[in-house]
Amino acid sequence: MVSLSAPFQTIPLPFDLAWHNSSDIEWRHSELGHNDATITLSRKSLGAILKRVVLGSLKRRMLLSQPRIGVREPRLQLRTRHIARSVLSNWFAMAAGMAVGFFLSPFLVHRLGNVNYGVWVLAISTVNYFGLLDLGLRNSVTMFVAKGHTTGDHEGASKVLSAALWVRIQIAALVMVVCGVLVVVFPIIFKVSAAMAADARAVVFLMGLNFAVYMSIGVFGGILSALNRYDLYTLVILTQLTLRVIGVVTVLRTGHGIVAIAWCELVAGTVSYVLFAYIARRIYPELKIRLKKPSREVLKKIWSYSAYVFLLMVAIQLVYQTDNLVVGAFVSASAVTFYSIGNSLCRYTQQLVGSMTNTFTPAASTYDAAGDTSSLRALYYNGTRATMAVSLPILITLIFRGANFIGVWMGPQYSRTSGTVLAILATALLFSLQNTPATSIAFGIEKHKTLAKWAIAEAIANLILSIVLARKIGIYGVAIGTLVPSLAVNLLLWPRYVSQLVGIHYREVLLKVWGPVFLCAVPFAGASCVVDAFFPARNMIMFIVQTVALLPIFAVSVGWIFRNNLKRRILPQIKTYFHAEAK
Repeated sequence: MVSLSAPFQTIPLPFDLAWHNSSDIEWRHSELGHNDATITLSRKSLGAILKRVVLGSLKRRMLLSQPRIGVREPRLQLRTRHIARSVLSNWFAMAAGMAVGFFLSPFLVHRLGNVNYGVWVLAISTVNYFGLLDLGLRNSVTMFVAKGHTTGDHEGASKVLSAALWVRIQIAALVMVVCGVLVVVFPIIFKVSAAMAADARAVVFLMGLNFAVYMSIGVFGGILSALNRYDLYTLVILTQLTLRVIGVVTVLRTGHGIVAIAWCELVAGTVSYVLFAYIARRIYPELKIRLKKPSREVLKKIWSYSAYVFLLMVAIQLVYQTDNLVVGAFVSASAVTFYSIGNSLCRYTQQLVGSMTNTFTPAASTYDAAGDTSSLRALYYNGTRATMAVSLPILITLIFRGANFIGVWMGPQYSRTSGTVLAILATALLFSLQNTPATSIAFGIEKHKTLAKWAIAEAIANLILSIVLARKIGIYGVAIGTLVPSLAVNLLLWPRYVSQLVGIHYREVLLKVWGPVFLCAVPFAGASCVVDAFFPARNMIMFIVQTVALLPIFAVSVGWIFRNNLKRRILPQIKTYFHAEAK
């Protein structure tokens, strides 16, 4: 299944008053050209500047802690400014990761071969199951540290961080024990050849060690998210990506294999986790770490939040990693390569959409706290339509022209098989991605418990159906096993659940929210079929040119279907903006 990860990978968090104030001061000093001596101002002088420059502006323009009459709009504008910066940082990191995966994947496949690459994917997929042992602790740290930093409860934040770190260190030791057992049985379970068995065991051990290091000190990355320092978070991620790419390309060009790649992953990961810890201590020095057994009250506090996050993590792991494992166990290791190629393109699409819809969570929290149901409903309407406008052209291209794309990307030998897998999985996303705005809203108004139950049920159905169909029709059966439960949940359950979230009847969801945008996509889908049938691309440049040439068809359809909304809402705002600029 490919419909669960994006909404739950990142949960946006509240912004803190102290950090915003300090940012404003530093910006004003830089603007005025002060030198380094300005930073050495006395506490009294600094307080006077703070009161005169910052607090005066806050009184006139906004109030971050509580909504007030007359300042609501500027306050939301400030929130939007910081959300936009966070989203741009996330998009930049996501784009870098997608670019690395896009260009590195064919390099890995052709250098390693189908069998070696399949073993590598199986090892990664297996070790990724250790992620369940996090138990939702990192998400809990992010939320409670954000609250503690905002309210000044540094002691409470320190207790949560220390407790989570203490538990995760115990889990890291458990990971190494389990990894020792897995090293022995891995080649047997997945029928790895004798020639590849030693390398497979080494890769599993090294990736398990990498995860153990992450469990020990990787939790500090949640502190950067809690303080809304996605700019620094992105910097660390880019550093990790750079080390990874340089290492992988170097070892493959010098004739090494999957074991050397695993060493590169271990080094790059360890460097990034150490950087997270160092930066977190620098930007939040009030945090005090005490590595001792935490109290029962602190553990209960953490678990009360992380329990349902853990359920979602279980479902996501079952969904994303199980497909590759089922293919490896019931088809062959080499078949994993064909399946993962199609699946990876769906993952990239999810990441793109998820980076948009995650920003809806804090907005939903704001509207829900204020009792503003009309704005919450508008957030669902506009957010869902925007999500569909972004995702539908991509998914339609993957469904109807995906085989052609894979042929010019990875090679013609992967076109048919991986293209068919891609078409099936993208069909599941065609409906599941349209519910990601509602998912983010559910997190924002604390109604995500039902989602966790659905996710577990869908994951179990996915696993059972995939195993049954894999025995009969191979990797296509695994993809169909993902498609069927996804359609059931997203078409039968979600529209009715939306009515509970934002007070919209399920028929209105289908006819007024989904229907018009799907109708806009029909001409684009038809044109894509014609191009694929009569003018297949022979190289990547030609494919990109064709796709760009087809996009205006979708844009014109959107403009025609929503012409009344454009006339009443969009065009007046554009005219007002340019009129104000002219003055």
